[in-house]
Amino acid sequence: MKLIKNNLSMLHPEALILCSCANEENTENDIADMGLKLANEIKNFINETCPASFIGRISFIVYSLGGVIARAALPHLEEFSEKFHTFFSLSSPHLGYMYSANKIIEAGLWFLKKWKKSQCLSQLSLADAPNPEDSFLYKLSSAPGLNWFKNVCFVSSWQDQYAPFESARVEVCQEALAEST
Repeated sequence: MKLIKNNLSMLHPEALILCSCANEENTENDIADMGLKLANEIKNFINETCPASFIGRISFIVYSLGGVIARAALPHLEEFSEKFHTFFSLSSPHLGYMYSANKIIEAGLWFLKKWKKSQCLSQLSLADAPNPEDSFLYKLSSAPGLNWFKNVCFVSSWQDQYAPFESARVEVCQEALAEST
């Protein structure tokens, strides 16, 4: 992400760019808590660098888990919603890991959930509630935020071994369709 930040800074020297570090040290926590930390970091950045009234547009370029954390931050940033322009997501598991084509990743997730007691991985696996409709990701899907952007782009790759292709594109996979019939 720092490489993207550096290139954007060269292309748009007038732009203020925050490369978040609020959650760098601990990504095993609750995604809602990480979203709140990110929202607070963004608010502090805006307060320290310029008055909110001077901001022309606010865009997000997010990668991997950062995309889900950013979506969790959006409801806390409603005061800036009129300024939101583009949400650009690269390989973020927006629909979680419930349907993953990679058995090695599934095994690794299972192991990490058990060994590290990772709340984040439980949320991404929709295992944080007995009923999937009570899970964090399900509730996040109806939270406000993405609807405030003029542009929303989800990018995924078949070669990505971590974020399931359909999850990163917010697309229902064949396994989910077969299960629902």
